[in-house]
Amino acid sequence: MQLLPSTIPTWTIGKDSPSRICKLLQRQAEAGVKFFCFDYFDTLAVREIQPEYTKQLAARLHSLLLGRRLSPEQLYALRQQLERELCEQNAASGGELEFYLPGFAPIYRLRLREILGNLEPLRHVEQFCESIIAIETAVEMAVQQPCSDTIKVLAWLKQQGLSTVLVSDFYLPRRSFKQMLENLGLLGQFDRMYISADYGIAKSSGRLYWKVCRDLNLNAKQLLMIGDNPHSDVLRAKEKGMPCIHLRNPQQQDYYAKWQPEQMDAPDRVQRLFNEAAAQSGLFKEIGTSLWYFTWKLLLELQQRQIRDVFFFSKEGEFLKKLFDLLHAELFGGLLIRSHYLMVSRKATFLASLNPLSEEDFIRLFYQYRDISPRDFLLSLNIEEREATAICAEAGIDFQTRLPRLSTQPVFRQLLDSPRFRKVYETRRTSQRRNFILYLNSFEAENLEDGITIVDVGWKGTIQDNLRHILSQCVPVQGFYVGHLTAAPQQEGNRKQGLLFDSSCPHLPYFNVYNNNRSLFEMMLGASHGSADGYFTTEEFACLQNDHRREIRQRIPIKPDPLLITALDMPEERALFEAKIRPIQEQVYQEAKRLNRALLRAGCVAPDAEWFARRHARMVFTPTRKEVNFFESLYHLENFGVFEYTDFRTQTKLSLLQRWRNFVKMRQNPAMLEMGIWPPIILRRLGLDFYRHINGKRRHWREFKQK
Repeated sequence: MQLLPSTIPTWTIGKDSPSRICKLLQRQAEAGVKFFCFDYFDTLAVREIQPEYTKQLAARLHSLLLGRRLSPEQLYALRQQLERELCEQNAASGGELEFYLPGFAPIYRLRLREILGNLEPLRHVEQFCESIIAIETAVEMAVQQPCSDTIKVLAWLKQQGLSTVLVSDFYLPRRSFKQMLENLGLLGQFDRMYISADYGIAKSSGRLYWKVCRDLNLNAKQLLMIGDNPHSDVLRAKEKGMPCIHLRNPQQQDYYAKWQPEQMDAPDRVQRLFNEAAAQSGLFKEIGTSLWYFTWKLLLELQQRQIRDVFFFSKEGEFLKKLFDLLHAELFGGLLIRSHYLMVSRKATFLASLNPLSEEDFIRLFYQYRDISPRDFLLSLNIEEREATAICAEAGIDFQTRLPRLSTQPVFRQLLDSPRFRKVYETRRTSQRRNFILYLNSFEAENLEDGITIVDVGWKGTIQDNLRHILSQCVPVQGFYVGHLTAAPQQEGNRKQGLLFDSSCPHLPYFNVYNNNRSLFEMMLGASHGSADGYFTTEEFACLQNDHRREIRQRIPIKPDPLLITALDMPEERALFEAKIRPIQEQVYQEAKRLNRALLRAGCVAPDAEWFARRHARMVFTPTRKEVNFFESLYHLENFGVFEYTDFRTQTKLSLLQRWRNFVKMRQNPAMLEMGIWPPIILRRLGLDFYRHINGKRRHWREFKQK
């Protein structure tokens, strides 16, 4: 390739090697060029969809942002109209025939308010505008791919110590370009950056080139422009006296010309993108797609209902919140829904939810735990073991012995009549309720009195019930769960909904798939801290009996006495989490990033419910021996109703005769495998580990036989 005075050199991707271009640029540097300027789109980055359709993809997210009050097609048409108006206004006032998103967003908001009224996302102009920019940036990052040849040349220039400048005509501001460059690993490759949206002047008029020359204190001949646009990157640059190289990428332009909009969310493409993003190896590798599916459905529900504050319950909510915040940030910049982490547990919230002793029957405890000891009862009220022992000793009650239907036993009435118990109960109950309400009000959440939205793993929603009672059933509470199991009808003001499975929603498919091993969700959603223990002022905490397991998890600066949120520090749980659960969560988090990008690339369309269910079914119906061994090694602490460690290990080895008898019993009574424990664990305890493959395949066939 020769650089002739009367010609403009052309760099054709796929034809001219990067090494040849590097030699050309080396000669230009020797001839006096100080800065090498690059265009961005179709020069450094190409899109996998036709460029205009990035706006249609953004319109799908705008529709979601607005709770689907307007369709993507309506929003895209409105955008086109406003873009034309802004371009004409800018040109009429002596500016560029262009529009810029920071100026477009406020006008877009006003038009939407004329149509939709004062909808929640439209109330705050700055927040709405930031969301629109975040959406556009997210869409661009999802559909962009690096142009490897130009990036090799860019890297060579930096290696030679030569200066580089990014010069782009685009409606997104510089900060969005920084994110896009970081996404491609190019953030440190440019010495300066000039984006038309930041200055209101463009390459297309030549004005942006003048600014670059002025800022760098160079004449035009000391800058060289590389770009794909014949007008903006070549002719305008040449008019200003800049040497330039016209980059051509015929293969990419041919791809754009043939691309059809229906390709974006075609079912086979959607499934391919998600298959590529999903984990391909590891223990329970499908758990990541199930948790992502829950997170996506949660976001859709919250947006549809225009929820602005959501509380994730500890402990399982710690990782669920992390996944939600990631998806929310990568789609909307994290600006629409405020997520909060609420330290709660059944034990920490139960006493605060109870009535005065004369009005309380403890039915919510005894409904689930009938045959318990006085110790179990008192510890469920969050009374320390030493104090509970003293109460029983003073009342003349056997502390440890479990009794059938404790609430009907004379010793229970004897316990309730104990003066020491009555004093401790009422003092703790009132202080815990007061402190919990102070804790809840310490969050920067709007209009809590109008309703609270919570998220947790599930199953019966006991903590949600406790919260409802703490608030005297005056504040509506709605809960979203991975799964929800109940035989009771929904209560007004205390709604619960399982998003993956729900026994009260027969229309929700694949109940038996997701319900098959509920413990898997609980274990994989382990937290980095212990269970919430209580809510105390500093004065109250100082008066508590010393318990080495209780740690202060949070200090809430409330006057006049700070509020302490405590948790139980259990070394065994910490060790299990660090050794086995955290590594899996880290893999799931990275997988979630890939799935988020797949969602955007697929036009904000996820695979159908069957795709997710089949993946989940693989690990619960036909797990590998290694997965069963891993699950068998897990354990957790029951700290409400009963207080003991539960594990999944097989405790004894069975003889061949015992195994045969168990096999006969199991075949005669298949309900043995429906005890709430994962069937492969039951089969292993029965000495029938070999049968899990047969049983699992039968279960799989029953679930998908009509598919």
